[in-house]
Amino acid sequence: MKRILLLFTVLSFLASLLLPTVTTQANDGGEYSPPSADIIAQTLADVKSFSCDEVSDVPVSECEALVAFYLSTNGAGWSYSTNWLESYNVGTWLGVTVSEGHVTILSLYSKQLSGTIPDEIGQLPYLKLLELAGNQLTGSIPESLGLLTYLEEACLTNNLMSGPIPDTLDGMSSLLKLSFNENQLSGEIPASLGNLTALTKFSLGNNQLTGSIPDSLGQLINLDRFEVYKNNLSGELPESLGNLSLLKELIIFENSFSGSIPLRYTNLTNVTDFYFFGTQLCEPTAPEFLAWKALVGAGWHGTGQICMDFHNYLPIVYK
Repeated sequence: MKRILLLFTVLSFLASLLLPTVTTQANDGGEYSPPSADIIAQTLADVKSFSCDEVSDVPVSECEALVAFYLSTNGAGWSYSTNWLESYNVGTWLGVTVSEGHVTILSLYSKQLSGTIPDEIGQLPYLKLLELAGNQLTGSIPESLGLLTYLEEACLTNNLMSGPIPDTLDGMSSLLKLSFNENQLSGEIPASLGNLTALTKFSLGNNQLTGSIPDSLGQLINLDRFEVYKNNLSGELPESLGNLSLLKELIIFENSFSGSIPLRYTNLTNVTDFYFFGTQLCEPTAPEFLAWKALVGAGWHGTGQICMDFHNYLPIVYK
């Protein structure tokens, strides 16, 4: 904590000189302005005046993680911060739920959080829900998130987070919902995410991801929703996604995917929505594929491109 306070003191001074003129583009098209020097100074003052040694309902380490979170996300600038760093009962802080002596929920949806998620988030080992959608968080996803083995939902949707997705996140072995869509994440999708076999929702849409979809994601056999729309992904679709027999929604539009949709996808008999327009994918003409397309029905939103069977067009001497 002393290290964080020292760093923030330096940042507070620099902010007084730089922050009023710095802006960046938010995903919704609006302008994002970093917190003012006054907000940063007030946040720092709040942290200095609070001692986790006085807290009795959670371990000191968990309290310190929340204080670091308040500091790193400019708590004084939140739209609401009821009881944060005012009450010594952490369970009364807005968005915090304490069960059996541990923090189990941190939910601050659309509260005008700005700044970064600190590494100390990994000091909340009993956390089950992390809901931070609809804010103005920047920076990268901390690797320490992978330490949260009880986490069931990680929702960072609609922020300004950037950088790569850490390959350490496979430590979240209880995770059911991963929602990192509507950010500015870059780099490739880590193959290690295929180890999150409890996942039912996988959402990385509207980022700046590159590379191909890893074959390992075919191990996510409990998925009912798969979203990677509006990225810079390329290559052919992995046949392994045909293993996801519980899948209902396959949302991959506006990428640079190419080649034929694998025939193995006809195993996805529960799919009701398949969006792949804005790609270079073509549709096979095999009877089983056409039967699957008919089964999806009105939920089919494709490119209209038919895969050519060049074998049938070659002169007979070459067959």
